[in-house]
Amino acid sequence: MRLKKIKLAGFKSFVDPTTIPFPSEMTAVVGPNGCGKSNVIDAVRWVLGESSAKNLRGDAMTDVIFNGSSARKPVGQCSVELFFDNSAGRIGGEYATYSELSVRRLVTRDAQSTYFLNGTKCRRRDVTDLFLGTGLGPRSYAIIEQGMISRLIESKPQELRVFIEEAAGISKYKERRRETENRIRHTQDNLERLNDVRDELGQQLEKLQRQAAAANRYKALREKVRELKGQLAGIRFLKNNEQTENLQHALQGHQQALDALVSRQHGDEAGMLIYKEQLAQNKQAADDVQQQLFTTSNAITRIEQNELHSQQRKQQIEAELATLTEQTNLLVTGLDEANQALATSKAGLDALLPQQELNDEALAQAKDMFENAEQERRDFSAQSREHEQIYHRLKQEVQTCHSQIQSTMNMQLRTTQRMSELNDELSQLDTDDVSERIAILTAQIDEAEVQVSEAFEQYNDTKEALVSSQQSLAQAESMHRQLDGERQSLQSTIAALSALQDDAATSNTDVHSDLQLLWQHLTVPEHLNDCVETVLRYWQQPYIAGSLEVNELVNQITFLPMGGRVFAQSAFTDVKQPNTLAAALPNERVPEAFNHILLCETNADALRSVDTLAEGKTVLSQEGLWCAKDWVVRGGEVENSVLHRASKLAELSKNLNRIESDITLAQAKVEKANTLVIRNTELSDNAKLTHENLKNTLVQHTNAMSVLVMQNEQLAARNAKLKDELSKQNVMLGKEEAQLVTLSGQLEIHEAQLAEYEERVREAQNNREQFDNKVAQLRSKVESLTHQAHEMALKVQQLESHQNLYTQQVTRNQQQLTDYQFRRDTLSKELNDLSAPQAVQKVQLQELLTQKNELENKRSEYQSKQDDIEQLLRESEKGQQALAKDIQERTSNIEKLNIEIEGFKVRASAILEQLEDSKQSLKSILETLPDEADETKWQSELESTQGSLSRLGAVNLAAVEEYEIQSERKLHLDTQYNDLTDALETLQSAIRKIDKETRTRFSTTFEQVNQDLKALFPKVFGGGSAYLALTDDDLLETGVTIMARPPGKKNSTIHLLSGGEKALTALSLVFAIFRLNPAPFCLLDEVDAPLDDANVGRFCNLVSEMSQTVQFIYITHNKIAMEMATHLTGVTMAEPGVSRMVAVDVDEAMAFAEA
Repeated sequence: MRLKKIKLAGFKSFVDPTTIPFPSEMTAVVGPNGCGKSNVIDAVRWVLGESSAKNLRGDAMTDVIFNGSSARKPVGQCSVELFFDNSAGRIGGEYATYSELSVRRLVTRDAQSTYFLNGTKCRRRDVTDLFLGTGLGPRSYAIIEQGMISRLIESKPQELRVFIEEAAGISKYKERRRETENRIRHTQDNLERLNDVRDELGQQLEKLQRQAAAANRYKALREKVRELKGQLAGIRFLKNNEQTENLQHALQGHQQALDALVSRQHGDEAGMLIYKEQLAQNKQAADDVQQQLFTTSNAITRIEQNELHSQQRKQQIEAELATLTEQTNLLVTGLDEANQALATSKAGLDALLPQQELNDEALAQAKDMFENAEQERRDFSAQSREHEQIYHRLKQEVQTCHSQIQSTMNMQLRTTQRMSELNDELSQLDTDDVSERIAILTAQIDEAEVQVSEAFEQYNDTKEALVSSQQSLAQAESMHRQLDGERQSLQSTIAALSALQDDAATSNTDVHSDLQLLWQHLTVPEHLNDCVETVLRYWQQPYIAGSLEVNELVNQITFLPMGGRVFAQSAFTDVKQPNTLAAALPNERVPEAFNHILLCETNADALRSVDTLAEGKTVLSQEGLWCAKDWVVRGGEVENSVLHRASKLAELSKNLNRIESDITLAQAKVEKANTLVIRNTELSDNAKLTHENLKNTLVQHTNAMSVLVMQNEQLAARNAKLKDELSKQNVMLGKEEAQLVTLSGQLEIHEAQLAEYEERVREAQNNREQFDNKVAQLRSKVESLTHQAHEMALKVQQLESHQNLYTQQVTRNQQQLTDYQFRRDTLSKELNDLSAPQAVQKVQLQELLTQKNELENKRSEYQSKQDDIEQLLRESEKGQQALAKDIQERTSNIEKLNIEIEGFKVRASAILEQLEDSKQSLKSILETLPDEADETKWQSELESTQGSLSRLGAVNLAAVEEYEIQSERKLHLDTQYNDLTDALETLQSAIRKIDKETRTRFSTTFEQVNQDLKALFPKVFGGGSAYLALTDDDLLETGVTIMARPPGKKNSTIHLLSGGEKALTALSLVFAIFRLNPAPFCLLDEVDAPLDDANVGRFCNLVSEMSQTVQFIYITHNKIAMEMATHLTGVTMAEPGVSRMVAVDVDEAMAFAEA
């Protein structure tokens, strides 16, 4: 597994979408300071789950988003995506089958961070879990930043332990242990809270037991109060009925007197109607005269107004004619002046146009001369610039030749030095024979692989069996919970419906114990429930007489609801008429009344059948509409009816029996599945432990083999590489000598050409001034002629504007003269029409005045007659008012009596409602009421009982039921306590198991890393020693310290070492860890900065050796480290604040250079 490429967009200085490829095992990232190289390391750390902005060199997580530059605006989000080659299957689990993996992280300005695995959205924890045990992580030993090398050596023992844990692959165990400890802590908290609840519940149960006893005493006294209130209500009901009868007798007397007064009032009203009719006829005649008088007055007014209007219009026309004459004279004068100005403007324009043409010809000639001179100057300037460019180019080539000659001489010196170093290193190479050790390890690895394969197959078998049994258990428990919920729901529904049915079934006890409800004896099909319920409700839920006949029950029934019915046994028949309700019911005997009820399907059918019904017949639809010829009852679907409830209860009871059977079977399945899960869990854990132990042994052998093979291959490869490089250096030295000769010849040629063109540039500078003077003179002449042409054009434009203005004024004046003459002719004609004779209007006015006087006399006669009739009507109304007053007094008395009677009825109704609310029957109360019952005595006994009830104080009536509920809850809490105790023991056992595995892995890894450190340190330093030590005997908590002594030193602590020595020691430790558990890749950020050239060489050799198994991506400024890389990636910042990539393949570049 290795890192293929990184895609960045908007991350820090990488604002544009940028792809950084890593095609080889050793990639160097180079560039100047501040160009954004370290942002590549930050991007990898950020995607792997880094949550601390401080470790990303920022203050907030949003600081990683590009914040703008001098030329760019900030962006709203950033994204980084890592692409991994997983063809070797290093990432296991569900991603083991993927040859390529991508991990992407995206963050927005509102600090919303999102992760993606292969394009699928996921959690941060999914990303960290994916790389657990691989050596990769936001703070793992695979990412070493600037300054981290020195911090690693000087880190605390607990901080250094983290690197050993990651190498041991126990970071995932630590995560599981932390989760298990959290669960234990939560379980202990739950136990504490549960104990508190149990203690508090025990105290509540003691208190509830005392309250339940008081509640029972309270209920007994309350029942006695209820009985006394009922008897007191019966006494008051009898007294109320007696007072009501007395008031009704008085009401009858007042009603008779009122009827006599009303008869007399009707007679007087007939006489008043005659007077009112005469008054209406006289008023109609007077209104007709008044209308004629109004019409005549309007005609007189109209004639007078017409005469006045004619006089006013004559005066207006005469004044307007005078005004028009005056305006006509003024227009004639203005027309003459406009014609004279128009002639003057035309003469001036004709004189100016020839002068303008002459000036335009002179201007065109001057422009042509100016353009020719300008073109000559441009041609000369172009030739001069060409000579100057050649001069500067030759001068630059001369400087370049000097630089190349110096550079070639320096390269000759470096090549000679490098050849000397290669010869020295070739003479020092020593190859060890490791073939025998490789053969022994190969046999051990083959044997271990067979054992691991067998153990893995056994573990997979047990794991599949465990998963299957767990799924079976989950399914069985889910089915059991679902069935139990359905059973509880059905039980509560059945209980509620049964209570309603019981109340309906016992309602006959209020009437007579020998009566039974009719609906209890009927078997009604479900589709007829609505229509049968309509009939039963209309009959007030009818009863059936039992052993007694109806004539016997009449004397015994003291209370029956209004409209209620009682059917005797003789009212039933087994003869059923077709198309009736009786025929639709399956009962053998039904009430005879059902044979008189025809049955149809819809309400519309019922309404159509009403007109054809026989006497005594009704029609009933299945939708609930019941019709007769003279009445209609509307029923319809009633969900809470007794018939609906009875049907639903039968269906629910059947379902409950079925569910009870299913629950029994489900419980048996749960117990069986639970037993199987326990057994499979034990088998799976044992198989897994065996497989992991064998796998660890195989890993140890494989790592040792890898080290031996790598050492052998590295020695051979280094030897071949040194010889190849030495050959290349010889070739390069020859090329450099040939190049030096070539450059010297080119320098002589360029210097001669440079002298020639320098003379040409001086001559061009002298001639340029003559061309400039000539162009300036011609430009001045063109500008003068252009100014004169502009002034003439303005004058021509002004004269043409005046000419158009005067022409428009002449046309406008002529049109106004024509309009004024037409208006004068029209007014003269209208004045002649107004002078017609007016004698006819004067005669009409005199006739209308005579007619008006006659109509006013008629109106006076009708008004006198109307006054006489109104006097007679007022006298009749006075007598009617006196009679109405007597009727009102009688009516008032009757209303008072009715109100009193209604009051007694309301009180009686209130008494009945009171009894109904308390579930008591008036009939039963009156039957059991003693003859000597007295309201005062009963009231006294009631107050005494209520006093006893109040002395009990506040009573918790729900204490009895609550005591039972809390007792059940106490039992449930005790069960929970036992379950939590068992769970706590299981979690503690898991902790012990994790600790055991952690100790084993940590101890093994520590020893192996220590051995590799002891071997690597002398190789890096050329001698000396280094080792790791534990600070405590407890392998779970112990820290790790490092001690190093370079050759010839006996320092007492590692802090006495120099910066370079600390860096090499830290690198030895990191690479020792890589040998044991190599991460897929390693990121190094300027770790060679504190090293000198000799130590950089050793560092490069070590990295080169390890690149056979680990991919290295490092940032460096050191030329030796750059030469080591097989691929160079450059970071530039040509645009301020924006980083860009420049990639170079070193091998291809060398091949191109050699070609």
